[in-house]
Amino acid sequence: MVNFSNEIESVSFSRRKFILGAGAALVSAGLPRVWGAPPVWPLSALIIGDSMALCGFGQRLDAHLRSMGVEDVFTYMACGTQPLSWTTLKAYANAKTRCGFWKIETQKGAAPLSFQDTYGMGHGHRPDKYDVPKIEELLESRKPDILVVQLGNNLFDLLKGNNYSRMGPMLQPYIAPFLAKVAHSPAAPKRVYWVSPPETERIARAAHDILVERLRATEGDWLKVIDSRLLLKYPYRNLQPDKQHFFGPDAVIWADGVFDIIKKDLEVAPLASSVAPTNLLPPPPPAPTPSEVAKSTPPAPTRPPLYVKASLEYITEPFSKEEIAPYNESLVGFVYRVRYVISGEFKGTHLVVLHAAHIDGKRQSLSGYYINQTRRMRLIPLEDTPWATLKSKDDPRFVDLERFISEEDNIKLSKQM
Repeated sequence: MVNFSNEIESVSFSRRKFILGAGAALVSAGLPRVWGAPPVWPLSALIIGDSMALCGFGQRLDAHLRSMGVEDVFTYMACGTQPLSWTTLKAYANAKTRCGFWKIETQKGAAPLSFQDTYGMGHGHRPDKYDVPKIEELLESRKPDILVVQLGNNLFDLLKGNNYSRMGPMLQPYIAPFLAKVAHSPAAPKRVYWVSPPETERIARAAHDILVERLRATEGDWLKVIDSRLLLKYPYRNLQPDKQHFFGPDAVIWADGVFDIIKKDLEVAPLASSVAPTNLLPPPPPAPTPSEVAKSTPPAPTRPPLYVKASLEYITEPFSKEEIAPYNESLVGFVYRVRYVISGEFKGTHLVVLHAAHIDGKRQSLSGYYINQTRRMRLIPLEDTPWATLKSKDDPRFVDLERFISEEDNIKLSKQM
């Protein structure tokens, strides 16, 4: 474990310590002194988050809650996840994280148990593969009074281009089923705090607004949305090559700001007043059977595949491995001119096919593609696949074209991820 001084601002980190960042000892930056917990303070709390939490936010917030006297705090951070990754819904029942996992769990009569496997824990260390914890099971076993959700960072690739009218409907299938799972749980928390992603130059402010608005669609006494953009300013110190992740002082500012909002909310609004809005969140589909979970075949698309003959007109340069860190998968967009539609429906002359560029950290060969090459392809709308939130490289000139993934790549990703 790397030791960090109290003066986080003065510490210099290598890119190898990207995910570890200030996370291993952010608590050493000094938590505020607390004289007494308010009477409405919860007895138990559950925190879940993605790679942004792994950069220090999760551990810092966990320590804040413990410092206020919360008896049971359970924190789980899984890199590369989005809301559905944490559910037992069929396409995500076997979801794995391959770029970092960290859990901090209360133990009765002992110090919290912390298990961490992230980049930066040793020279050349690469995290192992872990199952993403499931919110249904976490709620049942931990029975938290409050749930803090730090997710949404991996939905940004749905928000490219200027067609803002379609972004809200595209986000809804990733947010509403997760909230429905939480609201309809027999152990539903008394309050949920959803921490939206901090600002990034990759996504336009207007698109980011749509994500926050979609999260706020069911906001009320039970669900509170915390807009992280109001708590810290971009660009951040210790900003990483992807222009999105950061650690160190700004991770401290972020976690402290979120904690202050939660604390003030709990002081003025008793938990007993919160009721899950199940009328606004219809029950989610039932969990898959064990035999369904065991199947490795890719989930069936919700729409029939599009079968076209098309020629390749533009090849986008893929991300480098450094640019996608800490993730291990990426897609790259190629622009095709549709010569004719063999089956299915398509209106237009051009479309984007996102091919796999990285799988499990390995660069995929794209040498078989060349300009003016004509192919017959079976295509699935990207939003109908679990890969819609993978990092994808598109040329800005073509981001408003419809995006597909080939049936071949869908199968390849399903088998290797």
